[in-house]
Amino acid sequence: MAGLLIFSSCSTIFQGSRQNVTIQSTTPDAKIIVDGADVGKDQVMVKLRRNQDHTIIVKKDGYETKTILLQKNTQAGYVVVDIVLALTGFGLVFIIVDAATGSWHKFDMDRVAVDLDPKK
Repeated sequence: MAGLLIFSSCSTIFQGSRQNVTIQSTTPDAKIIVDGADVGKDQVMVKLRRNQDHTIIVKKDGYETKTILLQKNTQAGYVVVDIVLALTGFGLVFIIVDAATGSWHKFDMDRVAVDLDPKK
């Protein structure tokens, strides 16, 4: 257990380095692409790394393509807890692990709904 605490930290333990995000297209058979990878059609749930922003593209022939930027936001509470733990003698391991894994972050949305417009 002590090893787990040494190599994991507060936000990494409680929320992990990835976040589930559901992406849904209200246009049937629309292709969903995340960071250049085809992940499915209509509705998908993807597990995305918290330490970076992600680009979501939804497209279908005959419809306007939509691009959404899913942005990460830092959760200040976890940063403060890690700093306090470091100052109380637990070392910088907590800060290093949480910063490296991105577990301090949370996306601005965990559900993305997209409605494509027909091309004119």
